[in-house]
Amino acid sequence: MPSQSRRQFLRNALGLSAGLIGASALNPLYAEELAEFKGPAVPDVEAVQASKRVYYVPAMGPHPTPDNYAFFSNPNFIVTEKGVVVVDTGSSVQIGEMILRQIKKVTDKPVIKVINTHEHGDHWLGNHAFVQAYPDVEIYAHPNCRKRLKSGQDEFWFNFMQTNSDNKITGTVMTLPDQELTGGEVWELGDTTLKIHYFGKVHTASDLTVEVVEDKTMVMGDTVMRRIANMADGSFQGTIDALKQVKAMNLETFVPMHGAHDDIGLIEDGLNFMELLYMRVGELYDEGLSDYEMKPIIMDEPFMKDVASQWPGYEDTLGTFISVAMQEYEMSLF
Repeated sequence: MPSQSRRQFLRNALGLSAGLIGASALNPLYAEELAEFKGPAVPDVEAVQASKRVYYVPAMGPHPTPDNYAFFSNPNFIVTEKGVVVVDTGSSVQIGEMILRQIKKVTDKPVIKVINTHEHGDHWLGNHAFVQAYPDVEIYAHPNCRKRLKSGQDEFWFNFMQTNSDNKITGTVMTLPDQELTGGEVWELGDTTLKIHYFGKVHTASDLTVEVVEDKTMVMGDTVMRRIANMADGSFQGTIDALKQVKAMNLETFVPMHGAHDDIGLIEDGLNFMELLYMRVGELYDEGLSDYEMKPIIMDEPFMKDVASQWPGYEDTLGTFISVAMQEYEMSLF
């Protein structure tokens, strides 16, 4: 096919349907031409050092928008003697490439492993940037994450990010994790010991957290955040149980994927929020109230007024949280 005809074919394929398909859906014969249709580069965001070995690149906003290039979570990287371990890669290949630029400002060590903490798209769609840069890189996730992505969640999340970014993730190739972690694994990487934790169903059924032993630091994924976000795939009681276990681990620093890193206060706030909401939903349900009747009562609780009301998503999403908590409570009765 002549070069001009190939370009016209790709324009037809990607131009009108960029929000519907990923580049992985096309025959990858024309890589050079595909570059013409790649979304814009994401501006550099400087990495924040959370502990001696742990860094994260702060999100540009709490939700995916065209203005923030769908960059709304905090990819992490851990610098070890043996190389760099990346925990979550962002919502696009462009975000992944930006993360790589920040890593190179900190260290010249190669990326040797990538961990995707769960299946939501802001945690794995940047994987391909790391495969391009390091073809032998190992990409890990929990088996439940891999199963969900293979069942169609991969395309769902691509389309979600593409739509919400106004097609700025175009060029992202859906690159799934191909190795598994189930919790309990310990990696000795020279001067650094990483422990992988799986607490069961928390934010999803596949959440992994990464403990950096020497730093007394835990990379939390979405198991805790100062943000009111999606709980439709998770469990309130599972989150409460997980955060109680984390609180008892005598760690000093906690790095969420949404919001700034903090000390034990982050875990305590997350635990207080989940316990209060789930307890009050149960009490009010037993009194016969509906979810919309519960909302103003729960919003009047001191912790909600003084603390949670400051979190992104509070006004828009708290009602959905209450509905999901009520469904979980109903199921616990049978």
